[in-house]
Amino acid sequence: MAFAGSANAQTRTYSTSGGELIFSWGDLKYSQDFLNTYNQAEIVNNPVRFTLFFHVQQFWHVDFSNNIGFFTGMGLRNIGMISDERLPINYVDDPATVEYFDAKIIRRTYSVGIPLALKLGSFKDHLHIYGGGEMEWSFHMKEKWWNSHSRSGSKTKSTSWWPEQIATFLPSAFVGVQFPGGINLKFKYYLENFLNHDYGKTRNQNNPAQSPGQVVSDLSKYEQSNLFYVSLSFHFKTAKLMQNIDSGTVATLY
Repeated sequence: MAFAGSANAQTRTYSTSGGELIFSWGDLKYSQDFLNTYNQAEIVNNPVRFTLFFHVQQFWHVDFSNNIGFFTGMGLRNIGMISDERLPINYVDDPATVEYFDAKIIRRTYSVGIPLALKLGSFKDHLHIYGGGEMEWSFHMKEKWWNSHSRSGSKTKSTSWWPEQIATFLPSAFVGVQFPGGINLKFKYYLENFLNHDYGKTRNQNNPAQSPGQVVSDLSKYEQSNLFYVSLSFHFKTAKLMQNIDSGTVATLY
């Protein structure tokens, strides 16, 4: 629903709605202490993760003229990373005796974010670029892993609300392009580590892990866990979207 009112004849205010197709990937790195102890451990690959469910966005726009404006709003999205890793089966006193196994690991969280962005272009032509920042709150985490670098092995899954494994607040910077017809292309970079690298540290110091699952879930072995994504989305003016739904017609909505 577009919100009413304008500061002057040039200023326009309205809202847009949409979803996202997200292609994300991580940049993981083990700590040097972990590698010094388990020198056969390796991050083999960071495959791209694709997701379209469940992503919802609602933005509120203020256009000061045809060429400059800003937007804010709220978004719900599913973000995460995949890694193919070679890990020790357990943590032992003599690392020379340890065996290793392959694992494909997916870690994701649902987050709610509030963006703020400046936009420049020709709004009457529905073409502009934009850039800004966003703060997201992660509230539900899922970890899945397979005992191979494919998804054909046995799968282990765990979930948690208000997760300790993921950073609670995830600041990011983004840039994008809005094209005619509602198509929107965006690149986003998260400014801090995606994972909480303190998770598992105390447990493993006091009671060494004795299973592959505990090794997988120990996040203290990482010193870096950056997250990036490219998204393709479709933004529609909310008022026009509702009008077309009510009338049963399909039209260009942005």
